[in-house]
Amino acid sequence: MKQTKGFWSRQKAEGYITNKQKFQLAFPQMPLAISNGLIHSAYIKFYTDIIGLDIEYVGIIWLLFGIWNAVNDPMMGVFIDRFKYKPKRGKYTYLLKVTAPITVLSSAAMLYAQPGWPTWLIFGFLTILLFIFDTTQTGYSISYGNYILVAAASNEERLDVSVIHMYAGQLGAFLSMIIPTLLLVGDVNPTLVVVLFTAVILVNSLLYYFALKPLKESPAMFRDIRTDEGKLVEQLKRDAKSLIKSRPFVAYLIYQIIGRGATIILFTQLLYMADHVLGMKGIQTTLLDVVPGLVMFLFLPLFPRISKITGMRNLLILASIPLGLSYMALYFVNGFWPAMLVYIFIIVFTNVNVVGGPLFGAIIDEDERRTGTRKAGLFTGMNALLTIPVGGLHTMIFTSILAFYGFASGAGEQSETAIFGIRMASSFLPGILIILGMIPLFFMSINKKVEAELSDFSVHMHRLNGERHAGKEDEE
Repeated sequence: MKQTKGFWSRQKAEGYITNKQKFQLAFPQMPLAISNGLIHSAYIKFYTDIIGLDIEYVGIIWLLFGIWNAVNDPMMGVFIDRFKYKPKRGKYTYLLKVTAPITVLSSAAMLYAQPGWPTWLIFGFLTILLFIFDTTQTGYSISYGNYILVAAASNEERLDVSVIHMYAGQLGAFLSMIIPTLLLVGDVNPTLVVVLFTAVILVNSLLYYFALKPLKESPAMFRDIRTDEGKLVEQLKRDAKSLIKSRPFVAYLIYQIIGRGATIILFTQLLYMADHVLGMKGIQTTLLDVVPGLVMFLFLPLFPRISKITGMRNLLILASIPLGLSYMALYFVNGFWPAMLVYIFIIVFTNVNVVGGPLFGAIIDEDERRTGTRKAGLFTGMNALLTIPVGGLHTMIFTSILAFYGFASGAGEQSETAIFGIRMASSFLPGILIILGMIPLFFMSINKKVEAELSDFSVHMHRLNGERHAGKEDEE
């Protein structure tokens, strides 16, 4: 508790962003987490249990969703790199305010598919809306991530923002998941589910508005950040060479694909485990989701402090072993309290990844130092290209395993073989991948010493020189 208190009270060097600004930077993650929680977790069970779409078709849709990410994300990243900053309009803040309303509307429209529609119509309806959602959500996510990197230039600031960011994201995830845990487990009232999901989306619209309203941009933030003209595809090919030459990026990418990818559908797995394997009621499932999150909140401020001792890379390696073993323990769980204990370990060690965002920022800084050009949009877009489809792939693997073992969409009770399939797909499969996924991190060259050097470089490039440059313009 003393360490947690110190996180909030310690003083920053003069010129660094204030605690209030850190909260403002982190707040937009809350509505984004609600949108993603609905789409990537709750809607899967909504479409199998209420709309009655066969689970194999749901897996195919989410795989197509992932493929669209492969086309959409890098192009969006390069577009955002080229999108010019203008004092009256801004850059990242403008894109955030344009993309948020479409993201909300597309997620709301998905609720109104009807069980009586032909399968092909449900399939097409959901696929098209997911494509629209992903396009605008990608623009929002990349713009938001890049905005944080220029507004919080040092590693220390990014770690602090990342902790608050994680709190905001977890609260958003809670808001998006309390409805499915209460209403999609056990007896289901379809009308009530749609009404309450709609209420969550309306609240989310307000959260987007209040989160984006205070965000500001200044010319100093965009000193030396490229906005050059040229054909999008040609620039993508030219700058993509930086990605291949960036060993830290390649190592971190493989870690995300193998290790982090296995954790993406945790909540989806929880819904099926609680409903069909553990036989829990809605309130028990809600507690299984909420209590581990509250425990994790106590530990969250400690992770950045530990990373200052171990380095961000080494902390991720150390957390992978207990996380993978905790997943494997799910196979043997029976009853509410054993499940609660295991999920507490899973949630706590999963969120050690609070250092992942600042580590990725250091990877971008390393490329800028090496090449002389900052390509945050390209890195973020290409990272999304190669990692977000993994979520769709894991969803398809999960649903395919369930279908192989005889899971019946909409059925109140499942066969013993179907229950076995849910257990395996929710425990040993992700657990083994998590442990294998830590291996590439050993080949990442950004250690504790390099992290400090890159932090100083980032501050020098995007704050100190930028402020002097802005001061000279004012004098003139």
